[in-house]
Amino acid sequence: MAIVNENTDAKRRAEQRAALERIRNGLATRVRILVASDACPVCRAYEGAYEFDAVPELPLEGCSRPDGCNAVYAPVLDLYGP
Repeated sequence: MAIVNENTDAKRRAEQRAALERIRNGLATRVRILVASDACPVCRAYEGAYEFDAVPELPLEGCSRPDGCNAVYAPVLDLYGP
């Protein structure tokens, strides 16, 4: 089971690293970590907006969600609103 979780974490890490790079190369001024309603306390603690050089890597270390960390990156577009 540990090998499956490691593979899943590695896949999620690669997907989120690619998402962060797309956000960084777009119009975003910062990046936000979003978590689902069933997020663990660790993920809830990291929820919020970050400067690009200070954002933690996803999946978050210490996540206790049974199906693994499902936190995602989202762009902060505060200079480009309607």
